[in-house]
Amino acid sequence: MKSKLYMGAAFAIGALAFVYGLMPGESARAQEQTLLSGKVTSSTGAPLAGIPIKAHRDNTTITVAVYTNKQGEYSFPAWSDLTPGSYSVSVELPDFQHVKKDAIKITAAKGTKLDLSLTAKEVAYEDATASEIIAALPGTDHQKVLFSQCSNCHSLQWALQIGRTKEQWSKVIRMMAGRAANNETPGTYAFSQKQFIEPLAEYLASIRGPNSSDKVPFKVRPRPTDEASTNLVVTEYDVPRGGERDVLMLRGDPHYVWPHDVVTDDNYAYYTDHFSYIMGRIDLKTGKGEEIPFELPNGAGRQAMGNDGRPGNPGGGAHEVALDNQGRVLIGMSKATVRWDPKTEKFTSWASGDAMFGLDPEGNVWHSEEQGALVKVDTSTPVRKLTMYPIPVNDGIYDIDTDSKGRTHFYIWRNGKVAIFDPKTVEYNEYKVPTAMAGPRRGQIDGQNRLWAAEFYAGQVLMFDPDKKELKEYPLVNGSKPYGAPYAEPYAASVDDKNQVVWTNDFSANRIYKIDIKTGKSIEYVTPTNYEVRQLHVQKDAPRPTVWLPNYRPPAKIVKMQVR
Repeated sequence: MKSKLYMGAAFAIGALAFVYGLMPGESARAQEQTLLSGKVTSSTGAPLAGIPIKAHRDNTTITVAVYTNKQGEYSFPAWSDLTPGSYSVSVELPDFQHVKKDAIKITAAKGTKLDLSLTAKEVAYEDATASEIIAALPGTDHQKVLFSQCSNCHSLQWALQIGRTKEQWSKVIRMMAGRAANNETPGTYAFSQKQFIEPLAEYLASIRGPNSSDKVPFKVRPRPTDEASTNLVVTEYDVPRGGERDVLMLRGDPHYVWPHDVVTDDNYAYYTDHFSYIMGRIDLKTGKGEEIPFELPNGAGRQAMGNDGRPGNPGGGAHEVALDNQGRVLIGMSKATVRWDPKTEKFTSWASGDAMFGLDPEGNVWHSEEQGALVKVDTSTPVRKLTMYPIPVNDGIYDIDTDSKGRTHFYIWRNGKVAIFDPKTVEYNEYKVPTAMAGPRRGQIDGQNRLWAAEFYAGQVLMFDPDKKELKEYPLVNGSKPYGAPYAEPYAASVDDKNQVVWTNDFSANRIYKIDIKTGKSIEYVTPTNYEVRQLHVQKDAPRPTVWLPNYRPPAKIVKMQVR
């Protein structure tokens, strides 16, 4: 439709203006006021679609990105975080020579036009995502699902640096698995369990044995160029200790921040650091980031976990961050819950908690314990006041959430189940997920008290309705099958009740997905640069569909994605 309108006679433009105002997508984008716009072409002059154009305002921590449409055109809408000032504008993609234009002056009086020409280049192995490496390797779906999990702690480039025998690979896998290497949990696809270690070692020896080439193949995954996938505005906020990208870096380097979860209020985006005990926050007006340290109760955090044997010692660190019914910030970690009150700017802590927790309508924290107990932490008093409920022991309750009725939902990823506990009736029920071994990991409860969980191993999102006893699964990639290409690994899900969509991510690729609850169809978005995303957070009061996410791996950032 858009190309036809562009080709129309000049006399028809006025008559079509009203129609333009009513049409979504490309036509609506063309009608938006903009401070910066232009066209991106290849070195041959052909328009390039799906290209992220990044505009960084000089002397600030804010970068705003938009994407080119099928005609190669881009524009920054007036409502975006791009404001008048001096900018550097860049394209930083692995398949094109990087382009950067400095000192671009943007004023409110007149929109700035900036056209860019890109020269294609071969993608370097160092820039390949885990998804792209997995796609090009030989092997069965089973073998690829196991190996793709290695990207949780480090890049696959790091894993494949050295050729090894089966025995040597087995030793490495056991080291990476830590104590879990001795576990037998047949309900999960986790590589770390006992039954998968030798098969994975044999597979790795077949693709990267002692005499194999270090020229590891990879298959570049094309960017989506359709209208829906490019109809996006992304704002990146730099954070203190953000660091620089290093493809061979193991997670947990203490020189850098590792943002794990994020939540927003009217003034700030708050985030946790997986490897230090700080509350980070970004001022949404200025973009300024700061780190506020807090003290832990004795025996909390990694002190409680000890070293679980895995490199980087990731267990026990701060994960979830949430806002209670009074706008106070709650942070969870092993054996502790910490709360920040923005009004008093003081912390309160309780010597009880977990990395992921539920929050009931009264602001009380609910968390599970390995011994088979659900614990309620009364947050109305600084005194440690707990209520314990016995529940069955499971191998791997990863996350829990509490709904508006006070019921707690469990994501039991190692047993391939979800469960719900009602403290009013003291009733506990479990449900197997439809796809065996799918690994429901993290998610959120919607306005109808339905749980939405990312199925990490199967590449799907699960909906669980406890009132209707209904379970339903949605693939991230339209038409894909569980445990099949492109071997997506969604870590978390967040629900937008207002727009009836669920947001999720692919851990092993630079991809974010928006799934329509009614139709089950998904829209795929590519991040402007290389992101590793764990948790997502929908901003429910936003005027347009908006999701926040932390870029976990250096260069760490807090990111806002908005649909135009």
